[in-house]
Amino acid sequence: MEKTKRFIINRDSIGFFKSILESYEDLGIFSVLDGNRGLIEISYTHFFEDDLRMIIEDMAHYGIVFYEVNDV
Repeated sequence: MEKTKRFIINRDSIGFFKSILESYEDLGIFSVLDGNRGLIEISYTHFFEDDLRMIIEDMAHYGIVFYEVNDV
């Protein structure tokens, strides 16, 4: 079952987070919906939900804060 989450992050951090996420092969599909606003979307299977959550939590060590958004 595929899930999708949307977040707002610091736009200067988009490239760094994208490279980190892509280093975990097949974890999820990363899309930038609005680079000016820092709006990103991650599509993933429920099998990787815990892994994705841990990666997002770890990004706080790099100063990247994720604000989940539902209606954009």
